[in-house]
Amino acid sequence: MLFLTLLQASSAVADTANKAAAAGATEHVSAPVLEIMTKGGVVMALLAFSLLLAIYFIVERYIYVSKRAAIDSNLINVVKDSLKENRPDSALAYCDRTPTAQAQVIATGLRFLGSNMREIESAMETKASVELSAMESNLHYLSLIARVAPMLGFVGTIWGVINIFYSISTTNDLSIGAISGGLYTKMVASFAGLLVGIIAFLGYQLYVRKIDRFAERLQEQSLNLMEILVKSHL
Repeated sequence: MLFLTLLQASSAVADTANKAAAAGATEHVSAPVLEIMTKGGVVMALLAFSLLLAIYFIVERYIYVSKRAAIDSNLINVVKDSLKENRPDSALAYCDRTPTAQAQVIATGLRFLGSNMREIESAMETKASVELSAMESNLHYLSLIARVAPMLGFVGTIWGVINIFYSISTTNDLSIGAISGGLYTKMVASFAGLLVGIIAFLGYQLYVRKIDRFAERLQEQSLNLMEILVKSHL
């Protein structure tokens, strides 16, 4: 009985020690990460600024593109019905009340009613190009960050290696601790640069794809309007 009691007590002590060791390991891992990030110097500060810029442009473009690239499936039907009733002003007013690129392109076509079809088509294409250019605005910043951030990280790592070898040349200290300690600290710059670059690159590519898909749908809407105008002989 006494043996079983001692065995249970020793097991409890072992479990407590294991939990304490795990907690200590977690703290040991998280503390150096923060320490390394703060020791990154100017390069890490630039990468942090680049990350903030990337997040800002991703959110800003999401708000703008989501609003302007919305497709109103009922808009063409409203325009068609208004033209059938010989009320183009009503269709134009409906488009003006709708704050989307689709509505503005259709409104441009309606404003050119009375002109030949080629002029109407040209005006709508010009307006569509303006709207798509506005959607692509600021995306070049994401592309720039995606290209520059990894290079910044690499510069930080190389600069760290240079400092390590300079320290060795002046102190003659070739210990593993002196070399590896500084090296893994500086390699965090490469990791951070790649991470920021990936975030910016994904944001850029997703928006480019979204805008391209919207351009295809916008062209379809423009063709639908041209078909309505041809059939109504306006």
